[in-house]
Amino acid sequence: NKSSTRTMAAEKVQLLDGTDLPCERLGDAKETPLIWGHGLGPSDPRGMTRRTCDSFPMLSEAFSPGKASPFSAVIYDARGHGASSGWEPKASCIQQFHWRSLAFDMLSVASAHTVGGKGALLGGYSMGASSALWAAYSCPTAVRGLVLLCVTTAWEIRAARRGFLLKNAEMLKVTDPSAAEVVRGAAFADLPSLDDLRGAELCMPILLCASRDDTTHPAEVAERLSKVLPSAELLLKDTKEELRLAFPSVLQEWLRRHFSSSKKRAIEE
Repeated sequence: NKSSTRTMAAEKVQLLDGTDLPCERLGDAKETPLIWGHGLGPSDPRGMTRRTCDSFPMLSEAFSPGKASPFSAVIYDARGHGASSGWEPKASCIQQFHWRSLAFDMLSVASAHTVGGKGALLGGYSMGASSALWAAYSCPTAVRGLVLLCVTTAWEIRAARRGFLLKNAEMLKVTDPSAAEVVRGAAFADLPSLDDLRGAELCMPILLCASRDDTTHPAEVAERLSKVLPSAELLLKDTKEELRLAFPSVLQEWLRRHFSSSKKRAIEE
C-alpha cells in the first residue's frame, strides 16, 4: 500500500501564477501533515531542494517508519529552487522571492494537503522557517502550529547577510540570470518587526530551535522571537550537531503534546 510508505511519489501543487511546486510526503499519508519549507540556495538555488536541505535528514528520522507517528511531513521545492517551474518568465519581479510571498506559496501547499477547517501545521528550516512565520503573521486563523528551525538573520542583524547575497546574485547573473533574481529577492527579505509580531499576539503553539554556534542562523534571532511569541518554546543547543541529534525526538514530542488525537479525545471527554 503506497499510502503507508515513508516517502510518497512526488506530485505538484500549481499556484495561481502558474508556478509548479514539486512536493512529497514523509510518513503515512493518512496522518496529520506538517508542511515543511527548506532553506535558501544562496549560490545555487536550483541545486537546493526539499531533499538537499540540511533539514531533510532530521525530518526523515522524525517521520521514519519505526516512529509510528500520528503525524507526517509534506516537503516541497520552493519557488525559484530545485525542480520548481513556471516562475522564470517573471523572475525579474523579485518580490515573489521575499519570505512574505513564499508564505502564501506554503499556505497553498498546505491547502492541498490539509483537511479544510482545521488549520495547518507549518514549519521550515531557515528560509522555510521565515516563510512559515510570515504565513502565521499574515493569516493567523489558517495556522494552528509553527515549527521554526534555524530561523534566518533578521532586522539589523541581516545587513551583513544581505551584502553577501547581493554579491552572489551578481556572480549568478552571468550563468543563470533567473537564479540570480531568486537570490536578489532573498537579499531584500526580512521578518516582521518585533513590535509588529508582539502586537499580532500569535497564540498558536510555536517550537523555536537554534544553536549558539550557527552564525548563519543566529540564536539571538530565535531568542528575541521567543520573547514576543506568547506560546513559543525555545530549544537552544550549544552546537549544530547537538541540535541535529535532538531535533527529531523533540519535534515528535512537541507535536504529540499539542496536536495528538488522544489529547483531543481527552479534552472532549
